[in-house]
Amino acid sequence: MAVIGASPITFISEDTEPGKQYQVPLSLLSFNASGLIDPPTNWPAANHPLKPNDVKLLKTVLAGMVGQGFLLKPPS
Repeated sequence: MAVIGASPITFISEDTEPGKQYQVPLSLLSFNASGLIDPPTNWPAANHPLKPNDVKLLKTVLAGMVGQGFLLKPPS
């Protein structure tokens, strides 16, 4: 299910030095059956996937934004 929000999701990498800023377009995000958003597997690029700490960070950021109501499921 698609995601509704006000802007791309932005976070600073914990796996790059200095920390690289990433922006995830909302169009790449969707809710799974558990009501959570999984980080997109085709982003940022298949040949430059996020490293484990950044995947964990992004999952935490997404879950927090859903919990606070900043990312929503569209009305049915």
